[in-house]
Amino acid sequence: MQKLLLILLIICISVLSVFGCKPDNAATNAGTEQHQISAKVFAEITDDENRKVTLAKKPERVIVMVPSVLNYVDAVGGSVVGRPSSSKFIEIPASMQNVEDVGHVSNINIEKVVGLKPDLIFINAQLYRKFGKMLDENHISAIVLQPKSYEETKKAIATVGRVYGKTKEADLKLKEMDSRVNAILSKVPENHDKRIVILHASVSTVTVELETSIAGGIAKKLGLINVSAGIPAIHGRPEKAPYSMESLVEQDPDIIFITTLGAKEKIEKRLQADVKNNPAYGALKAARNKRVYALPETLFMLAPGLRYPEAMEMMAKDAFPESFK
Repeated sequence: MQKLLLILLIICISVLSVFGCKPDNAATNAGTEQHQISAKVFAEITDDENRKVTLAKKPERVIVMVPSVLNYVDAVGGSVVGRPSSSKFIEIPASMQNVEDVGHVSNINIEKVVGLKPDLIFINAQLYRKFGKMLDENHISAIVLQPKSYEETKKAIATVGRVYGKTKEADLKLKEMDSRVNAILSKVPENHDKRIVILHASVSTVTVELETSIAGGIAKKLGLINVSAGIPAIHGRPEKAPYSMESLVEQDPDIIFITTLGAKEKIEKRLQADVKNNPAYGALKAARNKRVYALPETLFMLAPGLRYPEAMEMMAKDAFPESFK
């Protein structure tokens, strides 16, 4: 009898050690229930508009309206059922050449988008403000991605990896980019004081780019001092500020970078009229030392995405030629 009681006591102790002595109360049940609910959710994403998007299951029919995101999807091995039209500014990955075209990014055919019956769309903020209500009415999830800075680019790649269940592939791509960026930064001289300005010329006007622009963000990453920092932005264009030759002469930067977007001949005429024909321009340090560089629009006006290290290296070579021989 005593032997039987001893065996039962050992069994009880074993059960308690495994399951514990927690009471079966509401708090315990609530925790279990929450765990079960969470287990049914494939992913919860906070997008670039700070919207929380919950995906109940892995998306199977994805449409991409943000050109740079196409390359993120391709990089992690994902697929899409719709994408924007190709153009000289938009690179369509080979794996997506035969995918349904839903129109140019500035003229998306939303009826065609809805007709493709997507369960998820990657979209930019401007298009979401335009089409968000229609997408909601058709029960189509949307994730807003609008990466400009390097940090935003990395976040976007990580988000795409999560959506496709390809986090390992996304992590590998991020490590590869970090390695290239760090290699560039390691060549930048310490404690340098290079002062720059970034002029943006269009057919109609010349402005200066702030740190919130793509080129401005890359310059900041390189530690370049943007003499336009602190100038109030143009209303509705947070990345640009008014141009002033008087201010440029006063600041007298070491380097002038120029970004353009549009018809080259007309833009050059605008630059000549507003900048280069001004007698004060020739007296600028950057002009005298021939430190005026044009930045390609495909890398500095459109989000460079996976080509961010390439854009950074290009600006770094212009700013520090002695370090990148």
